[in-house]
Amino acid sequence: MRAITTAITLLLATLSHAGASESPPNIIYILADDLGWKDVGYHGGQAMTPNIDTLANNGARLEKFYTLPYSSSSRAALMTGRYPMRFGLQMMSILPWNSYGVPPDERLLPEALREAGYTTAAFGEWRLGHAQQQYLPNSRGFDYFFGSLNKGRNHFKDKSDINMDWWLNSVQTPIGGYDSEVISEQVRDYMGALSGQKPFFLYISFPNPATPFEAPEKFAKMYVNVEDEDRRNYLAMVSALDLAIGEIISKLDDLGFAEQTLIIFHSDNGGAVRNKYKTGDGDVAKAVADNGPLFNGKGSLYEGGIRVPALLYWPTRIKPQMTNELVHITDMYTTLLKVGRASLESNKQVKPVDGLDARPVIFDGSTSSRSEVLVNVDEFRGALILDNWKLIVYASLPGRVELYNIQDDPTEENNRSKSEPKRLKEMLKRFTDLAWEMSPSEYLRDLSRPHKILAPVYWRNNPTRP
Repeated sequence: MRAITTAITLLLATLSHAGASESPPNIIYILADDLGWKDVGYHGGQAMTPNIDTLANNGARLEKFYTLPYSSSSRAALMTGRYPMRFGLQMMSILPWNSYGVPPDERLLPEALREAGYTTAAFGEWRLGHAQQQYLPNSRGFDYFFGSLNKGRNHFKDKSDINMDWWLNSVQTPIGGYDSEVISEQVRDYMGALSGQKPFFLYISFPNPATPFEAPEKFAKMYVNVEDEDRRNYLAMVSALDLAIGEIISKLDDLGFAEQTLIIFHSDNGGAVRNKYKTGDGDVAKAVADNGPLFNGKGSLYEGGIRVPALLYWPTRIKPQMTNELVHITDMYTTLLKVGRASLESNKQVKPVDGLDARPVIFDGSTSSRSEVLVNVDEFRGALILDNWKLIVYASLPGRVELYNIQDDPTEENNRSKSEPKRLKEMLKRFTDLAWEMSPSEYLRDLSRPHKILAPVYWRNNPTRP
């Protein structure tokens, strides 16, 4: 009887969602880069983030939202709804000298939404492939692109920089100014030019507050009492990000789009901490991001690397709430397709997704149907969350396993692998079963390939274009 009642409840919720408005909503998806868990005001952080706080306090705060350890992996999971280990993007980020990208046979979120009638545009960092035309945003479902294909280097842009990786669609474009301000201005101009006849999907991937720690003086002055220069600039970068978001929201209001727009905001991974070995991807000499009580940071399988501040805001549909239900970044793919009335099927080869429909959690405050998250798995390490337990496996020497009850021990201080042998055995079996589904890492493959394609930052002086 309980199962029937639950099924009816979910069916009514689905019908309610489907009939909630006459047309699908606009969707604005905003990513921060390497934002620490505690570096938002609503988590009690030092950074001043009034606009992000307003969204959080009037929307759904997802306090148990997981991404992947690195930028490209997280973006790949969002765009495909699939664990990146299924197509080789589980290790590291795509860097300027890499030649691979998200495989063309993976169906991306903007492709699915465009099929459903959405106008699609991407702004900011892409980081899903740049070496071939087939990897670029305009080839992957976006009608419009303004941003960098890889990591945009310095935050202050100089139009005289001939090697700048910045693009307007497929044309390399010199820009000047502070990147978050330039992106916000372009987003607002783009929205102002829309007719409003079709719903729009805007994907905005800000470079802030990732290293290098650079910020306009007007934001740095907000933190004159912070002695450490890197920390001061980092906090200023968070506030610059917050203002950029606030300006976009204000433009939405001016255009009359606010009530019909769903806004999603979260970080791509945890705040950066110092690593023992340099990775080439946003390495920092010291930790200036604050992941609060969560252990470690970007690049790690611990909570500080994968559990991020996240929220969804839609004033006419989402009531203010905070939830500790388990939600994974792949769930956003499935959820947004449902919200946008797009099909999970297509004429293109469509592969099974790992993302679940999180609408009951977000819209109704219900319990999540998700009890498991494959945090990641590559040739050297991996992690699995099952209910309130988290298994971490290190295959490289010295090999080891760790087991934590992240409900009772979110700081991951008490390794229970020896005191919970039965649970450890069960989770190891499940983890191993999933690991067998892994495709080889494209990052490792790329290390062995001779490169004939130069990084995009050099294309202006190179006649060979993708």
